[in-house]
Amino acid sequence: MSADNAADIPGLETDLAGNVRVDCYVRSSVPAAVSKRITVLVERLRTLEEIGILDDVQVTQWPAEHTIGDTDQPTRQELVDEFDEWATAHGCSLEPGFCRRQTTPSLLGIDEPCESLRVPLVALALSDAAGDGDADGLRGVVPCTKLDQTDGERTYTVDEWLTAVERHVSEAVPHGSQTEQRATLEGSR
Repeated sequence: MSADNAADIPGLETDLAGNVRVDCYVRSSVPAAVSKRITVLVERLRTLEEIGILDDVQVTQWPAEHTIGDTDQPTRQELVDEFDEWATAHGCSLEPGFCRRQTTPSLLGIDEPCESLRVPLVALALSDAAGDGDADGLRGVVPCTKLDQTDGERTYTVDEWLTAVERHVSEAVPHGSQTEQRATLEGSR
């Protein structure tokens, strides 16, 4: 299955004509080369926002694993649990981009085993811009893996999603301004 068209990404919102908010979560400490790649992805998101395809783009670091005190911000675990609910409801999985694993106790045996959560370098949460950010407004999560009995599994990356949306936008633009629109989108890469 090709991800050349936004419609080819199952379980994800492909008609972005509505009020779409994208929350882009990035890791806080990454090597310089990876940071440049993330910057390019964020610029592509910002371009889609500037031309009116996305209503709102928010870029933030992944939340803390644990919170101290009373806060209205979800923890990383709570956020990923919400993403996991969306994935399950749409026949998808968050793996391998998101990975849960059991950590072993210390060699001294004084620590209890616990689960650790590894998050991707970049992830997108698509939701209704008019919504209040609850799970009911979640329209998609990238990266994700579509689980299909007949076609097997197919993982969709942030880069593939952006490319599909950009191609979809370029094809939807009237011929008179298609060259200008394509140049705008391609110039952001």
